[in-house]
Amino acid sequence: MQKLLRIGQVSNLYGISLDTLRYYDRKNLLKPIVDEQNGYRYYSLEHLDILEMILVGKYLEIPLEQMKEKIDSESIDAYLAMMEEQNRFIEEKLTILTKLKQYTSEMTDMLKNIQNFSNDSTFSKVTTENNIDITIYQINLKSFLNNIENTQVNGIEAFEQWISYHVDDKSSIIENSELFGLSVHNHTIYVNELYKYLDHAVDDGKVSKHHISGSYRHINFCGTESELQKYLHQLCCHFKLKNTILHIKFCFALLHKDMKHEYFAEIYFTK
Repeated sequence: MQKLLRIGQVSNLYGISLDTLRYYDRKNLLKPIVDEQNGYRYYSLEHLDILEMILVGKYLEIPLEQMKEKIDSESIDAYLAMMEEQNRFIEEKLTILTKLKQYTSEMTDMLKNIQNFSNDSTFSKVTTENNIDITIYQINLKSFLNNIENTQVNGIEAFEQWISYHVDDKSSIIENSELFGLSVHNHTIYVNELYKYLDHAVDDGKVSKHHISGSYRHINFCGTESELQKYLHQLCCHFKLKNTILHIKFCFALLHKDMKHEYFAEIYFTK
């Protein structure tokens, strides 16, 4: 059998395992010539053309079944359509990777900030943001959990979590423990099931949308939940806040085994 390569030679030549070549054989994608006397597998140069096309598809992350379909079609149009489809897939992947890069860069900057952060007890670091525009889905936790008990809803980790506190006319802070808020992160990649659920729930009146817009004062905080409560009380006393709402966005949780996690949060309140 001149000009034929044994399976081991093909394996070494292309740097792929014997098991992979046997797998292609079982899938009827690359059927070798089998010597009936000894059962050895051999590959011709024409076989190598097919193998190289398979490896190109693998390099481009084209599913093997799709590659088999195009090879079996023997059509240049089929190859062209496959490449155009894969190009669209790669463009989508590039968009996702760009968003992931932005997200990891922001997370890195935030963690470096937390590393050197200390709470401002004088509130001299309070800043004013004049063009805030944030939509928060306000959810009744008990009702929400009951509604999704028998429904698989994924994606809550992709949302920013908020809690709002009402400050009464005596500067007392009142928390509604049954309410929590979610907002869509700038770099959310997928329109997930939870996002679709929330939009439907708004239409059904089960979830309300609250907009934080316009001019808000802002300060960062880092500490446990009990420390946050004390800090908010100091904030209300310092600025003599009454009949208003404090919006707290939880950006990061430093986890502890005793469950007394430390939270890095952003506090927003009106002027």
